[in-house]
Amino acid sequence: MHIPEFLYHYYEKDQGPFLNITQNKFEEAKKIQNNISVGFNSKRPPNYIELRFALEKRLKEGFIAKGGKPKRNDPFYFTLGPCEWMKSCYKNPDVVKISLTDLKPEQISFTYPDSMVSFQFYDEPKLAKYRKACNGQVFLLNEMKELIDQYGMPSEEKSLSQENLKYDKYIEVQVWDDAIINKWRDKT
Repeated sequence: MHIPEFLYHYYEKDQGPFLNITQNKFEEAKKIQNNISVGFNSKRPPNYIELRFALEKRLKEGFIAKGGKPKRNDPFYFTLGPCEWMKSCYKNPDVVKISLTDLKPEQISFTYPDSMVSFQFYDEPKLAKYRKACNGQVFLLNEMKELIDQYGMPSEEKSLSQENLKYDKYIEVQVWDDAIINKWRDKT
C-alpha cells in the first residue's frame, strides 16, 4: 500500500488555520476549550487540556527518542490523506492541503490513529478491545509504509463497519516546525 501524498489540516474557518490550543498557557487553553460550544471539539472531557498538554510532552519525547528534531514545543496537527470526518469537529470547517514532500522528515511524526486515541488505547486497560501494537507509539516517515502495509489506512468506512476499528479514522501527522506553515501563509 502507498503513503498518501498530501497532509490535510482541518480548522475553524472563522479563526484561521494553524492554531494549537496548547500554544497558550494552561489557564488560557482551558478558557478557550470551555468556550467551544459547537462540533465534536465541544464534547471533550473536562480534563482534556490536562490530557493534551501531557500527551504533547509524550509525543515530543517519543519523537526525539527516534531522532526527530522538533523546532516547536507543540506540533501542528494534520491527517495523512483526506478525512471528511474531521469536518465534524468544526462549526464552519475549512482545510489546508500540503504536499508531504514539502516537509523535512526530521520535522514530522505520526501516530496511528489520532494521538489522543492511540495513547488512550495504549494506557487504558478498559480499551484493550481497540488496542493494536502500534498504539502509544510515535512513528517517523520512514516507518509509514510498513505501518500502512500492516494495518491499512484508517477510514470512515472501516470505522463504521468494524467495531474494533471504531476510532481509527485517520493517521495523525504532527508537524514540529513553523517553516512549512510560514511558507503556506506567505502564499495566501
